[in-house]
Amino acid sequence: MMRVSTFNIFQSQLNNITGKTAQANDMMSKLSSGLRIQTAADDPVAMNSVVNYKNELRKIEQYSKNIDLAENRLRREESALSMGENLLQQSKEILLKANNGTFTQDERDAYATELKNRIDELVDLANSRDEFGQYIFGGFQTDNPPFTLQPDGSVTYNGDGGQRQMQIGDSVKVATNHDGRLVFGQVPNPRGDFTAGYQLTADNREHNLRLDSAVISERGDFADLQPYTLTFADNGGVLEVGLADKNGDPLLDQNGDPVPPQPYQAGQAIKAGGITLVLSGEARAGDQITLDANRADGGGQDHVDVFDSLNRALAWLQQDNNTPSGQSELTEVLDELDAVSSHFTRVRADTGNRLLRLDNQKTNHEDMSLTLEKVRGGMEDLDYARAVGELNQAMVALQATQTMFGKVQGMSLFNYI
Repeated sequence: MMRVSTFNIFQSQLNNITGKTAQANDMMSKLSSGLRIQTAADDPVAMNSVVNYKNELRKIEQYSKNIDLAENRLRREESALSMGENLLQQSKEILLKANNGTFTQDERDAYATELKNRIDELVDLANSRDEFGQYIFGGFQTDNPPFTLQPDGSVTYNGDGGQRQMQIGDSVKVATNHDGRLVFGQVPNPRGDFTAGYQLTADNREHNLRLDSAVISERGDFADLQPYTLTFADNGGVLEVGLADKNGDPLLDQNGDPVPPQPYQAGQAIKAGGITLVLSGEARAGDQITLDANRADGGGQDHVDVFDSLNRALAWLQQDNNTPSGQSELTEVLDELDAVSSHFTRVRADTGNRLLRLDNQKTNHEDMSLTLEKVRGGMEDLDYARAVGELNQAMVALQATQTMFGKVQGMSLFNYI
């Protein structure tokens, strides 16, 4: 016969009450936190998955912040380029308004002052900053102004060709800038590889003489003896054009023989010394066109600088331009400004493509975040309806245990003697 002491009975009941109380407290803690899994002991396998999902969600959150930062920078760049296009349009309008043969030099100087203001504004745009005070167009050199306006009116670039990248996905990066050399100094030359200067006779003409294109078509034959001079001369009633190098020597053909002057015909290609030229308009005997490039590496000048083109326009305003040379020069300047506008548009289009990429990646992150959050919630979040039912059951069991303990506690053999 086993002997059961009063202490054992009381201890068993107290342990039972403690267990039921702990169960009820655990359910109330879960209801308060809204989480089914609070420690790894609750469900080790599910807890490991929940930790992995939370790490992935934190990465997506950081990528989303990077996307917002990249978007802000690119939109500032896009805004600067848009304003730059407006300034270029205003500059072209100034030139067209000033192209009036009745204007005095004072009137042309007034337009020149107006154009100088546009140049200053464009330099200010080229030195735009982002929300952190970093210069947008400086490449990796973001702490100092990338462009400096010199006393002679020229503009120098102090940045580099660096392109900053922003991580927006596990294996996805997007560039957040275009360097200033690319944007303002690498405008495709509308003439090809050279710029033209005109020294034309004063004879009036219905269609101004102009250089349509001048490209280095045969690199092996190109000697880079610039500046080259196109000279028009009358030869027995036939207007001929000859092409000479900086030494006054005629250029050579593919066989190494000097290319003689040939009859001028508008629109017909002229080939000599590895260069192919196309001219249009009316020429006169005594006309000259100078072909030059700002590079001495044999590569020609396939790019023009925005500020050089605007300073060229400014120089045109500062002199009498109602001459054949002035009108041909105006055509050159306007074509360069059109090329700059087209270049800005292309850079803006590339910026727009980057913004589209950011939008697509942002959408992907949002979709993935919703999916991961749903899976995590299914594992970790509490089912409130079920939890309330379990809490009620635990409270009923606790109350029953407490009631039974109270009755057992009051029992004594002395009550039955």
